[in-house]
Amino acid sequence: MCGRYCIAASPGEMAEHYKVTVPKTCLPRYNIAPSELIPVVVPDGLTKKFRTGQFGFSSGLKNRIINARMETVLEKPLFKSHLRSGRCLVPASGYYEWKTSEGKKEPWYIYLPEKPIISFAGLIRKVRESYEIVILTTSATMPVRKIHPRMPLVLSQPGEEEYLAGKNPADVDCPGSSEYRMHKVSTRVNKTGEEGPDLILPVIINKAQRTLDMI
Repeated sequence: MCGRYCIAASPGEMAEHYKVTVPKTCLPRYNIAPSELIPVVVPDGLTKKFRTGQFGFSSGLKNRIINARMETVLEKPLFKSHLRSGRCLVPASGYYEWKTSEGKKEPWYIYLPEKPIISFAGLIRKVRESYEIVILTTSATMPVRKIHPRMPLVLSQPGEEEYLAGKNPADVDCPGSSEYRMHKVSTRVNKTGEEGPDLILPVIINKAQRTLDMI
């Protein structure tokens, strides 16, 4: 799943990457959690535009849903119509996942070092006067699978255009598995409300664990 992530890019960097106008108030954030307002990019005719919405579908549901499985998104009534008319890109720099080790859950930061801005495939829907967003997930590839069996559907830059144009999510262009890197981070990220660039910095780990970061 993808429940916590980071967007370390500035408004100018996002504007350049997506060719949209981004408010100067859209500052870097290092511990985005469900229910918070998040930035997204949506199609607007032949161009794109910036929008914000709450992370997760909630209206009318017992529990907030933050992810949609790519493999079944066409079968689920909750998501099917939005895949046709509510696609969006969720800007990110990386995301957090938790690995169980000796009975404890350890947070890891997963990212692509050559890509300061990446996009998760998302779905957006309007609820009254606001918007809600979910992130599509897929089966994790190595080395991410060492941490968790699922991962967000990360799009390459060509894949961003393919996805917004309506291509089947299973067929859009994505980064290669060898591009991903990861490292263990502070348990401070476990607490919503904690913020700052130090959250994505690696913590000191033993030699056996360090091999995950080197793959």
